[in-house]
Amino acid sequence: MGLFIFGFALLLIGVILLALGLVAARRAKAAQSWPVIPAVVLTSTVVELESTHSEGSSSVSYEPRVEYQYNVMGQTYTARRIAYGATTFDNNKASEIAARYPVGAQVSVHYNPDKVSDATLETGAVSTKLFTKLGGAMAGIGLVIVIVEAVFALISS
Repeated sequence: MGLFIFGFALLLIGVILLALGLVAARRAKAAQSWPVIPAVVLTSTVVELESTHSEGSSSVSYEPRVEYQYNVMGQTYTARRIAYGATTFDNNKASEIAARYPVGAQVSVHYNPDKVSDATLETGAVSTKLFTKLGGAMAGIGLVIVIVEAVFALISS
């Protein structure tokens, strides 16, 4: 029974990762055709995030946070999305991303014409291939475990 639960959990986590990767990739692709307008960077920093895991260990990741302001048809909007996909990185990568957007810089923003407050600086999707491949592999392995355990349970009874 324990292996069945493990397989089901692996399947569920894999499906979630797969879905996250596919949704981020789809949104990034859609953003490539959105209108592009100038914006100004208001803030640009790296935030340290500490996570404590269930077994008591902890890990640190870093999130580049860039806030920018743009104007569409006389209305001013503020947004923070840099790109679709992963938002946390190691310190070097997060610092590299934030450095591309110094405070006061003029940047180009892609905004969703159907929901103008939805904008992004970059139209690439970060780590979506990793999410989809890892999610697909986990879901596949989990499904195999669930099926094998179910077959053994049927044979045993």
